[in-house]
Amino acid sequence: MAKGSTRQLNFHDFTDPTTGMRVTRLTPPEIISHRNYFYQKCFFTDGSQLMFGSEFDGTMNHWLVDLSTGLARQLTEGKGCNTHGAFLSPDDKHLYYVRNSDQLRRVDLQSLEEEVVYAVPELWKGAGTWVPNTACTKFAAMEIWDADRVTDCTGWERFTKQFYQTPRTRLIAIDGATGTAHTVLEQKVYMGHPMYRPFHDETMGFCHEGPHDLVDARMWLIDENGEHLRKVKTHAPGESCMHEFWVPDGSRMIYVSYVKGEQNRFVWAADPVTLKNEMLMPMPPCSHIMSNYDGTLLVGDGAGQLEDVSDQEGHAFEPDPYLHVFDLKSRTTQRICAHNTSWGEYKGSHQTSHPHPSFTPDDKRVLFTSDFEGMPAVYLADIPSF
Repeated sequence: MAKGSTRQLNFHDFTDPTTGMRVTRLTPPEIISHRNYFYQKCFFTDGSQLMFGSEFDGTMNHWLVDLSTGLARQLTEGKGCNTHGAFLSPDDKHLYYVRNSDQLRRVDLQSLEEEVVYAVPELWKGAGTWVPNTACTKFAAMEIWDADRVTDCTGWERFTKQFYQTPRTRLIAIDGATGTAHTVLEQKVYMGHPMYRPFHDETMGFCHEGPHDLVDARMWLIDENGEHLRKVKTHAPGESCMHEFWVPDGSRMIYVSYVKGEQNRFVWAADPVTLKNEMLMPMPPCSHIMSNYDGTLLVGDGAGQLEDVSDQEGHAFEPDPYLHVFDLKSRTTQRICAHNTSWGEYKGSHQTSHPHPSFTPDDKRVLFTSDFEGMPAVYLADIPSF
């Protein structure tokens, strides 16, 4: 199908049997569809439209659906679209995505005209999810030396092999106006999760990637000019940290912490200036968490057995099939609904079936992916009141 093509989606409402909350399936369960990464903008600011990835024609591309009518419009065409890392601009006029791991592209949502914002230099490849600053004028990105990439396997096997490869990786800052970039930090370490601190372009974040129990210090900050590299947290014995994100107002970094052999996990936050780390509350064993704009609410997806650790037996726990909402003012939590996803790999991607929940702009519903009805599909669920 060509970009500009439209498709009528038939939304399906049902009631979650365990919580009584309304859940809406947006995409058909016989076709692979998924939402983007949980801290990337996917809704129009007024919540009226949603960007997602789908294989309606057998190839994964970006789509935009009007949530009042169900009419979806194809935004890209062809192979090589990174639909997990894509995001919308703050003014809702453009889609940004990476194609073939070597171009950051911008799509005009009205005309669908497409332009290359940045091209990865020869001998390098783009890696992971690229993240804009608040104004969407700069982009935090990772590049990996092409010869160091693991390409003979997929999913978590590739993830683990890439860690042991100790690839030459660099954090870069891309200028969206000029299409140029400068290297902020280069290391012979598997790095990921490049981010700008919201409203503070002088601060960037990244992680040391790999099996969580083999990474001794995951989260790092550095000034955009390449100075003042600092560790966000020194892990306690047996502790792993993961899925860090910036509260959208830029106030702090929040992340998941867990200890080998324990069922519960913990929500922690780090002050980006003082680097003081604070445990906010215990929680069920969620994999990903994300906050609303000011960090007063969190949503998390109960996890399946960990595959991103080396000692899977030692990290075994009782899987949790629910989405949870957390009120950080009262330190209370409620179940939203069962996501019941398999966490399985689809066509080489171990991300496609991950729920990756986040809030709608009005904080009334949460968006997530699940394959419990067949192929991965995109859902919205109402949030219970506290």
